[in-house]
Amino acid sequence: MPKRLKIVTACGLGTGTALFLKTVVEGVCRKHGIEADVETADATLAAVLKADIIVTGPDLAEKFIQAKAAKEIVSVRNYGDRKEIEEKLLEAVKKLSGGA
Repeated sequence: MPKRLKIVTACGLGTGTALFLKTVVEGVCRKHGIEADVETADATLAAVLKADIIVTGPDLAEKFIQAKAAKEIVSVRNYGDRKEIEEKLLEAVKKLSGGA
């Protein structure tokens, strides 16, 4: 397991979707014993926070990838699909720990 991770959940304004994603991401981290600090941000702030992982929607994910805003970018298509979020987040954590 890597060091304590810095995970940012991001949306356009950093409020609605980002807050919902933060709750889900924190739950996934607890469930799987992942040590992480999870915070929300708007698109501009998220791009400069030097996160290990950014969790966001497809529209912003491409911008973050181009900007190299984090080591891993998790693009979530269906915010209500907790399984999708969990699977993609675990895949990103695995990559950071050298497993993929």
